[in-house]
Amino acid sequence: MIEKLVLTNFRKFKDKIFEFDKNIVIFYGHNAQGKSSVLEAIYILNTGTSPWASTNEYINVDQNGNAHTRIESIEEGKSYAYFKDISKRIFKIESKNVKPSTFFEKRSSNIFNPEKIELLMISPSERRNFLDSTILKYDYEYETLLKDFKKILRQRNAYLKKLSKLFYEKGIIAINDPQLNFWSEHFSLTSAYILQNRISLTKELSKNEYEVQYKTGVQFDRRKLSNIQYLKECIEQDLENSKKRDIATGYTNVGPHRDDWDIFRDKDIRKFGSRGEKRLAIGKLIFQTQEIVFEKTSKYPILLLDDIASELDILNTEKIFEKKLLDRQQTFITVIDYNSLPKSLIKDAQLIHLNGS
Repeated sequence: MIEKLVLTNFRKFKDKIFEFDKNIVIFYGHNAQGKSSVLEAIYILNTGTSPWASTNEYINVDQNGNAHTRIESIEEGKSYAYFKDISKRIFKIESKNVKPSTFFEKRSSNIFNPEKIELLMISPSERRNFLDSTILKYDYEYETLLKDFKKILRQRNAYLKKLSKLFYEKGIIAINDPQLNFWSEHFSLTSAYILQNRISLTKELSKNEYEVQYKTGVQFDRRKLSNIQYLKECIEQDLENSKKRDIATGYTNVGPHRDDWDIFRDKDIRKFGSRGEKRLAIGKLIFQTQEIVFEKTSKYPILLLDDIASELDILNTEKIFEKKLLDRQQTFITVIDYNSLPKSLIKDAQLIHLNGS
C-alpha cells in the first residue's frame, strides 16, 4: 500500500506531498486541477511508462533551469523513487540505485479512463497492447520476447523492402532467398510464443460475463495451442504462402503484429454496443485482469480509475464501483463531484480535494 506520494517537478506539481491512510482514495475537484496527473505519476512509478504520454512532456523545469521530474512513494515504510530527465532514468529503492527489472519486478498498475475505452474500441494496436501489458504484469520474461519479436520484424521488413525493390526493378521474385528464410524462421518461433500467451489470456478473460475472441491470420488448430513446435510450423507455412505478397508489399503481412480481438455479450460490443455498454465491458475486463494477475502473482495491481463515472448511468456506476471489487487492492479514483459515486464507497474512502495546489 502506498502511504505517501511525493511529486517534484511533475506536470503542474512543483513540490507536492500526498499522504494516504485508506485502501480507497478519491481525488475530487474541478477540471485541470491535477487529478489525472496524480494517477499518471502512480502509474509511471509502477510501470515505468505514462499511460498517455509517449514523450518527456510530464517533466517540469526547476528553479535552476534543470528539466527533470522525481516521483517517490513510501510503501510499508520503504522508499521507492523514480527520477527522469531528458536523457536518462534512475530508479532507487531505499536510496540505492537499482536496475529497472529489480525496481518493477513486483510492481504493477492498471488504469481505466474514457480515453482508454475509446482507444480500445478504435485501435487494433491498442487492443494488442492491452493483452501484452496484462501478460507483462505476471510474466516478466515476456518483455524480452516482445523486444526480440519487434527487432526480428524490423529486420525481416527491411530485407523485404530490398527484395521488393529487386522485384519492381528487375522482375525477380526471390522466394528462396536464404536470408529471408533465416528471418522467417526466427519470426515464426517468437510469434508462436506471443500467439500462445495472448490466446491463453483471452480464454481466461472469457470465463465470466464476456467472451473475448482472438482474431489472427495464422491458420492452426486451437486445440493444439500448447504445442509450440506445431504453432511455429503453422506460422512458417502461412509465411511461405504469403511470401510473394510480402515481397511485393515490402512488409510482413501475417503475424501477431496484425492480430486483433473482439468482445461479445449477446452481440459484438465494439460494433453494436452503446457508449455505456462499451465502458462497462472494458471496466469488467480490467477487473478480470486484476484477478488474473493476482492468481499468478498473489498480488493485485494498483487500480487507477480516472473520471469513468462521467458518462455512466446510475446502474452501471454501481456495477463498476462495487466496493468489494475496489477494496481488493489499493484503488485511486478521480471524479469532479464525489457525490456521483455510490454512498457505500464514499463512506470508507479517503477524500482528497484538489484545488490547484
